[in-house]
Amino acid sequence: MRRKHAPLTIVLVVLVGWTAVSPAHSQVSRQDKACADTTDAEAAIQACTQLYENRGLGKRNRAIALGNRGAAYKSLGRYPEALADFEQASELDSDNPQYYGQRGDVHIRTGELDAAIEDFTTALSHSSRFAWGYQGRGRAYFAKGDGAKAVADFNEALRLKPGDFILLTQRGRASNLAKLYDQAVSDLSKAMKHAKFETLLPKERADLIAQRSFAYVKQRRLSEARTDVDDALKLAPKSAFAIGVGGLIDEEDGNRDNARSAFNRALAIEPDLQLAKAGLDRLGGGGQVDDADKDREPVAQSDPPKPSRESSARRKDDDEPRDDPEMCAKYVPEIGRTVKIKCD
Repeated sequence: MRRKHAPLTIVLVVLVGWTAVSPAHSQVSRQDKACADTTDAEAAIQACTQLYENRGLGKRNRAIALGNRGAAYKSLGRYPEALADFEQASELDSDNPQYYGQRGDVHIRTGELDAAIEDFTTALSHSSRFAWGYQGRGRAYFAKGDGAKAVADFNEALRLKPGDFILLTQRGRASNLAKLYDQAVSDLSKAMKHAKFETLLPKERADLIAQRSFAYVKQRRLSEARTDVDDALKLAPKSAFAIGVGGLIDEEDGNRDNARSAFNRALAIEPDLQLAKAGLDRLGGGGQVDDADKDREPVAQSDPPKPSRESSARRKDDDEPRDDPEMCAKYVPEIGRTVKIKCD
């Protein structure tokens, strides 16, 4: 099956300054199409470079070309070049929040979380309805371990995109981190009923189910927690997080030996799992953690889940911003621009 690519966030608008009968227009149109092409990043880089160097297109269109080239560099993991393009694009078109958001996303990928927060905050200063700005900043706060601020940003993103599957999963995890267990159960339950839940890989579904189980444990709803852990382990028997949550349930039930065994099995799979380390520390099993980590809520899968390649649904890079997870970029020659349509 041919791999589907997530659409680049910034797509070229109709390029101004050319007439429909001009020979130059067809050349620009071909470059426009290639620059917005999500399936061939190298070709996109070449086409976007030609467009950017065409000073007759004006600052705004040249900024869009840079934005597309930066997104292509980002898809290839060429982050320094992507950052340079987004920086220059923001200088050419300083009011467009997309360039700051794209730069913030690169900073998250490279672990520069404070810089990411600053970029997404700048993006939101240009548009308070920029949902990806709230989502991106929420991801950065989440990665920093600040559940409360992450939840606040995901709240704003969901206000703009009600019921969005990825946002529900992100706010559910962040709510566990913030000890807002009622909210976590609500969000994760809604996500698990969403049609896109079935497009995830088994391991990813298991992690979400285990996240809800963790919230159930904190609510002392141990029977429901156990059911979720059993379901998660049927999907992914080697899910360290699900095994660790099972250890929490045994610990709450007073089955210390079973709990200790579960924590050790989880650590054999994922040696840095703080949930299991903290559990062994409490039980005297040797899993030492810093005092600062003892009360930190564990959160599986800091990145959003990705739909399965085996699924008939589209596989997406869910770090990419989009208005709809099922929309793809398509160049329409009749109107001379790239638009978003439902993926095949």
